[in-house]
Amino acid sequence: MQSVERSSIMDLTETLCRFQTGVVAADNSLLFECLSRELPFRLCRYPSGATFNGWVIPQNWRVERALLIKDGRIVFDGTAHPFGVAAYSRSFHGELAFEELQRHLVTKPDLPDAYVYHCMWLYRPWAADWAFSMPYRIYKTLTPGWYRVELTTCYEPGEMLVADYEHRGTLESTIVFNCHTCHPHMANDAFAGVALLVRLFQWLGRKKTRYTYRLVLGPEHLGTVFYLRDRDTHEIDRFIGGVFVEMPGTCGPLKLASSFLGGLPIDRALQHAMRHYSTGYVLVPWRKGAGNDETVWEAPGYEVPFCELTWCMDQFAPYPEYHTSLDMPDSLDVAHVDETFLVLQKTIEIFENNAAVIRTFDGLVCLSNPVFDLYYERPDPAVRKDLPDDGEKWGHLLDCLFRYLDGSQTVLDIADKHDLPFDRVYAYIQRLAAKGLVRLEYQRINRIPVSQIAGGECAA
Repeated sequence: MQSVERSSIMDLTETLCRFQTGVVAADNSLLFECLSRELPFRLCRYPSGATFNGWVIPQNWRVERALLIKDGRIVFDGTAHPFGVAAYSRSFHGELAFEELQRHLVTKPDLPDAYVYHCMWLYRPWAADWAFSMPYRIYKTLTPGWYRVELTTCYEPGEMLVADYEHRGTLESTIVFNCHTCHPHMANDAFAGVALLVRLFQWLGRKKTRYTYRLVLGPEHLGTVFYLRDRDTHEIDRFIGGVFVEMPGTCGPLKLASSFLGGLPIDRALQHAMRHYSTGYVLVPWRKGAGNDETVWEAPGYEVPFCELTWCMDQFAPYPEYHTSLDMPDSLDVAHVDETFLVLQKTIEIFENNAAVIRTFDGLVCLSNPVFDLYYERPDPAVRKDLPDDGEKWGHLLDCLFRYLDGSQTVLDIADKHDLPFDRVYAYIQRLAAKGLVRLEYQRINRIPVSQIAGGECAA
């Protein structure tokens, strides 16, 4: 990855982290105005109060006053930081003993300067209570006694925004990339993911592709729930697979959570790219990564094969700064961001170039003949040769190759069998094609069948 692309991702991440976004928030429009200067996004709007399958789009919420007072002295002002009051907290005015107050305080002892981002009530507005989020260094100064709480919050009708952008290929079959926009000011979770995908689609825009690629950005879960609600059957049927990308710059290992069924083209392409173009990786089953909107894409009636790609230390504690004010752009591991970008580029190249390989000859071809010049040297006890580390892998591939060329094997099949990078195997097979020895048949990935509600129409 060129340094200009790297700095471009980092610069865009810093810009996006400035916005006070949310599921419904005034800054959402500013965020998408910024993004629309990068790509011509289409904007979808969903009003507060809309419901679907029990999901509810919350109102626009803001804090007017958030004071914690003891003995007439302000000991904490929740408006001093955007995370100082738990998102969607209700108003509360009254006096509490310290023991009762503690139930309404959110802090993180292992990060004493951090404000914790408490956002659960945005997704469960019916359960909203109130809470202050304060750094542990402040929390530990509180002493027993009585405290006065003056918390005034406001709820107003608003709208949730979801944006999509499509890079059209020659086929309608579409591969989806998804990331969320609702965690304000946070880099790894997930504006670095947003910035990385925007740059990926700008890279795609310089290419002619067979497949169509779609980028969907919006609030976690809720955005995708309502976005998919409004897609018609034909559009859903175009989606042959996808990947949720987040946390591209954490200190954990690069982790791929499989699609629900596993072993599908989206799984295989991502796994191959990780194996050959990352410094280290972990494969985990469905929903054993950090976990995100793949559940929505794979929901019954949609069943879009969806993986999750992330750098993640632990499923429930992905990285130390997770959901805190310390998740800032300068905490990103830039090398990991680069690696994520490369893996996604290589995944797309696999989709674009994978094809069945069909021979045009019978018999054994002398690949070392200068007419062909297609032989890779192998170890010889009588001849000293300077061979690459993977020389024996290539030698064994050539031993097997001709039997693969009956149209039953794709380039990816062959590369996987011999643990060799797809792009190098593809380049070699193109040399075979240039000599007239093989032809390539690019085959369209089939959409997996989508289940139907037994005995009736799908409910609206």
